[in-house]
Amino acid sequence: MISTDLMVLGGTGLAGRAIMAAARKRDLTAVTLARGGDLAVDIRDTDALRETLSRTAPKVIVNAAAMVSIPACEHDPAAAWLINARPAAILADHARETGARLVHISTDHYYTGDGQRRHSEGEPVRLVNDYARVKYAAEGFALTAPSALVLRTNFVGWPSATGGSLAEWAMQVIAGDLAADLYDDQFVSCLDVWTLADGVLDLAFGDAVGLLNLGSCEVFSKADFVLALAKGLNRPLSRAKIGKVGAQATPRADSLGLDVSQAERILGRSLPTLDVVIANLLAHLEDRRF
Repeated sequence: MISTDLMVLGGTGLAGRAIMAAARKRDLTAVTLARGGDLAVDIRDTDALRETLSRTAPKVIVNAAAMVSIPACEHDPAAAWLINARPAAILADHARETGARLVHISTDHYYTGDGQRRHSEGEPVRLVNDYARVKYAAEGFALTAPSALVLRTNFVGWPSATGGSLAEWAMQVIAGDLAADLYDDQFVSCLDVWTLADGVLDLAFGDAVGLLNLGSCEVFSKADFVLALAKGLNRPLSRAKIGKVGAQATPRADSLGLDVSQAERILGRSLPTLDVVIANLLAHLEDRRF
């Protein structure tokens, strides 16, 4: 058996890469668990996952692995369950048995119909698609571990594993002045992934437990986000038009704003505004991959 400070499931994805980079800056002993990670494990293989957890004995486990495509989850809910929900139960079992700390990265796709409202951690949820259903189930599994922390969040950045994240899509639209639909009726509290990574590690090695929102301190539309990024790049968007998220084939929650005041109190600092999120994206332009 070996022992490591930190294991990041999904460590080759957008959030996982940023968390690993932040961990290295802190001189933490950290490994990724993913099909292409340091520990090459398919998280759908529960026996392999359990064996790897036992062999590496991580002190802190961050679950950043997810099937994030909403249409894909709707098309194949069984796969969504095996990737987004069941591993959280295995991780919680391990954490409960060994005393390891589990931090589960969740989502904000739980609220709809109330515009730019900020939602606190205790508010009732509305599950409008299979992505939200399996992510909500995963929260329940994770929280069976006594010291577990579940982070509801929405983040933007680059590079992602697929090149298809919101920020990467927005950059492609802006760079080519492409025709695109910008949703002014879907509201978010997107946090840049580098601020997310620092927040995750500060919280993971702190005392917070239970459910916590981690995002921007502002609520803005996805159209606001793309337009602010275009302004920061001093590029026109002459062919983009305003679209409506309700026109999507798969139902989507539209009021994803988060009240992050509790996280700000625990962290002892303010979380970024939209302008700061954009500035952080622009500061990491050299990391992008197109």
